[in-house]
Amino acid sequence: MSPQIPFHRWQRRLTRGRIWYTMYFKIQFFEWIRIRLMIVRIADQAGFCFGVKRALELIHGLRNEGRDIQVLGELIHNQSVLSDLARKGVACIRDRLAADPAKTLVIRTHGIPAGEEAELREAGFQLLDATCPLVKKTHCIIERFEQQGIPVVIVGDRNHPEIIAASSYATNPIIVNSREEALAVPRMPVMGVVAQTTLDLDFFREIEAILAGRAQRLEVHNTVCDATRERQEAVRRLAPQVDCVVVIGGRNSSNTGKLVRIAKRHNPRTLHIEGSAALDDPAFHDWLADCRSVGIAAGASTPPDEIEKVENFVSAYNPKPATRLDIDQRRMHHG
Repeated sequence: MSPQIPFHRWQRRLTRGRIWYTMYFKIQFFEWIRIRLMIVRIADQAGFCFGVKRALELIHGLRNEGRDIQVLGELIHNQSVLSDLARKGVACIRDRLAADPAKTLVIRTHGIPAGEEAELREAGFQLLDATCPLVKKTHCIIERFEQQGIPVVIVGDRNHPEIIAASSYATNPIIVNSREEALAVPRMPVMGVVAQTTLDLDFFREIEAILAGRAQRLEVHNTVCDATRERQEAVRRLAPQVDCVVVIGGRNSSNTGKLVRIAKRHNPRTLHIEGSAALDDPAFHDWLADCRSVGIAAGASTPPDEIEKVENFVSAYNPKPATRLDIDQRRMHHG
């Protein structure tokens, strides 16, 4: 006959049992929460930059004065902002032939060619120059190179409005947008180099290193703006720390495109959306279903309310229940 266990020992065993039982269900509960709750992180720097804010404030000031306004070209590369301006009666016109001389003509943030601006002033148009001051700084540097007889190399997209405008301040500037084009630059005694303000900073440094071997003296002005650099660095930090990354911004936005490429280098599960309109897209829901932590980045022309809408939607998103095994298997499938 086995000896009886004292009552106080039974109490200790029961207490330990209750503790383990409670701990087990707490662990299961928090695992359930972890599987279903979405963790959302916003990049340290996202959305409107100084140049965009300044341009919108200038237009807001004109509207408060009761002035009729039109913008030559797209003020910024963001459709939601342009649509909002159009609703307020501020139209973007494609070329100066469509301009109404009775209205104040706003020059886009990217600038316009020097000759075109001179023609508009000669024609009597009342101009408001909303060109980003940092873009104007690049124009001044190019003009100085031109006056000193230094050949100019501009690193950037030759089809982008900013580069089209900047290139007008030099005679026959060389425009470079790839390693191959940089290697094809003729050797010369001296060379002046500037960059598109929204360029990928790593890419610019790579091109700079190549051009250093093409000139005896290289005068480089890193004109990539601080807002671009800060947003790129923020995405580099954010992307590896989350399951997937959403980048918000216009399809034709140069700086947004750079953010997408940088994010993809550090996290292949990166999606580019133009704005909150994508939140109703079933394909976006399917893409989001496998994510449990999402990083949100935004280009320099993306308005704060668009970022907030995406953040709120993603934070509250609750896909159909999935087991931990389902999620892990899908992640393995996506790599």
